[in-house]
Amino acid sequence: MNKTINILVVDDEKAIRDGCHRVLTGKGYAVVTAENGKIALDILLKEAIDIILLDLKMPVMGGEEILGIVRKTYPDIPVIIITGHGTVDTAVVCMKSGAYDFITKPFQIDQFLLTITRAAEKRRLEQKAIQLKEENMRNLYDLNLEKSRLKAIINRMANGVMVTNRNLEVVLHNPALMRLMEMSTEIENPAPISRITDERSLIDTLKQILTGEFPEEESISQEIEAGKRTLRAISAPALGPDKNIAGTVTVLEDITAYKQLDQMKSDFVNMVAHELRSPLVSIRQINSVLIEGLAGPLAEKQQEFVKRGMNKIDSLLELINDLLDVARIEAGKMVQHRVPTDMGRIIEETVALMGPRAQEQGIHLTHSCEGLKPVLADPKNMEEVINNLVSNAVNYSPEGGLVMIIARGLAEYMEIKVEDTGVGISPEELPKIFDKFYRVKHPKTRQVMGTGLGLAIVKGVVEAHHGTIDVESVVDRGTTFRVLLPMIV
Repeated sequence: MNKTINILVVDDEKAIRDGCHRVLTGKGYAVVTAENGKIALDILLKEAIDIILLDLKMPVMGGEEILGIVRKTYPDIPVIIITGHGTVDTAVVCMKSGAYDFITKPFQIDQFLLTITRAAEKRRLEQKAIQLKEENMRNLYDLNLEKSRLKAIINRMANGVMVTNRNLEVVLHNPALMRLMEMSTEIENPAPISRITDERSLIDTLKQILTGEFPEEESISQEIEAGKRTLRAISAPALGPDKNIAGTVTVLEDITAYKQLDQMKSDFVNMVAHELRSPLVSIRQINSVLIEGLAGPLAEKQQEFVKRGMNKIDSLLELINDLLDVARIEAGKMVQHRVPTDMGRIIEETVALMGPRAQEQGIHLTHSCEGLKPVLADPKNMEEVINNLVSNAVNYSPEGGLVMIIARGLAEYMEIKVEDTGVGISPEELPKIFDKFYRVKHPKTRQVMGTGLGLAIVKGVVEAHHGTIDVESVVDRGTTFRVLLPMIV
């Protein structure tokens, strides 16, 4: 909504003052009048005036003198000279001195109003420009303040921060980044990303982000090498005001110590597992000799104790084998020998092996295979995957339950489902079941023995063969594991 324009009419003739007042107020302007220059200057001190109509010939103080004062003190106010025919030359001189326009007496109403309208529009535009300038200055101040705060926060972060524009030029970085990248020479922004890093995988990831290949709400985590350091780089798109991708933001964290600790842990597990395995195998062999009576006959009670000992040894050997499998998976050495593998045959052999045990527990075990082609895999690894999934399904199913293995070809992939009608898994536990040493907590499964490593091994093996595994479950109704593996086509 436009602000009302205030007009000051300065003229010693009352008829002119009253006529201007009547015409201008009728057009929506606010009008104040003054009969001489001194009164006009007093009004200017007290009121906000937008336009001045100024007569040249007046007692006390003439129009030319007032114009000089107004141009110095109120340079933004348009001054329109009111002149008679005899003083037109003087009015022209006043315009050269800064007057906006002049009108001659007697007034022609249309011309008079047109001149006022132009002056009012000029005044409005100037006021709008001043307002925009003030807002811009405030915005610049706020922006600089926010930028200073952001810079202070980023510069104090322990993690490295790198922001690039769409041209992959670094436009913002912090001292931690320079330290992590082992750079001693400061760089000026913007700078090509090659000045910071030549890590191809990171640069390719940033290019993919800029092309919009990844969802805007997702970040990408990867490990990169920087000298002797191992860094975790988490990258995400930076959005502009129009919500389009304007660049990338990457946070880098030094994980060298964690990698070293992880390697130490793996080395320790390997060492302990190997050191334990040999004596346990020896003890089992000795117990086996005793059971078979090769060292002399044993009483029934003695045989029972030796058998219990062998069962415990078997459990420990199983744990050691699982630990070694996990260590191999983490080292990327789980898959030793890939050959075309018949998964249908592995499923049939697993069902034949697990059938008697399932029958003892009153569980119906079935399988079906349709449209299968070989997969390029390590057969022993695949046997372990199927055996683990079927064994879990049998263990966690009640008497009278049903376990089904369904394998079928889906274009380039093989889908293997292991379904059971067991105790199920609660929603809060589902995200954890592939974690190492995690076991589902359920009153009906306390008697089931296990290391909590089986599903972690299954997931590691499947992913090492470029496959995926997921799970769906309903408490007290059953669980379905779904494995996808690429087939040879």
